[in-house]
Amino acid sequence: WKAQVIKHKGGKDEIVKGLLAAGEAGCASVHGANRLGANSLLDLVVFGRQAADTTAELVKPNSPPVEIPKNAGAETIARFDKFRNASGPIPTATLRKELQLTMQKYAPVYRNSKDLETGKVEVAKVLKKFKDVGVTDRTLVWNTDLIETMELENLLTQAAQQMFSAEARKESRGAHAQENFPDRDDVNWMK
Repeated sequence: WKAQVIKHKGGKDEIVKGLLAAGEAGCASVHGANRLGANSLLDLVVFGRQAADTTAELVKPNSPPVEIPKNAGAETIARFDKFRNASGPIPTATLRKELQLTMQKYAPVYRNSKDLETGKVEVAKVLKKFKDVGVTDRTLVWNTDLIETMELENLLTQAAQQMFSAEARKESRGAHAQENFPDRDDVNWMK
């Protein structure tokens, strides 16, 4: 409830130092599900404020600055340049459209086991094609082609995670409606 991120390590919960989460990224919710925009906004206001309060509690005035490595950010710049100079034959928009159609077909709002199983195979195929994406605009100013390519990488990661986790979840709960498993399964999913 303090917006802290917790990881499970050695059978115990451990706070990830310096990392907070609110809204869609947080596991706590005012409503129990964050699918609707209004719900997300309220979650951001409530838990965003809590994240700020937790930060104020943890970071004291005149605290020494956090030491960062000399090469901090180098990996990010290299990744950025890799995208900017990508010269594959597939335009970002083409691959994004293929991902969109795959997700709409195999992981819609009302899902079934057969489609989700097929969807795992299909989304993996789309994911593999990203290595062949191409960016035509090499500039550093207002480069929407580059931004859309970086966003696509995120979308691909999220889509694969959604497809695989939805197929593995053998129940219906909140925004996840699985036709082959119409009921909640608190025994196996509320641990």
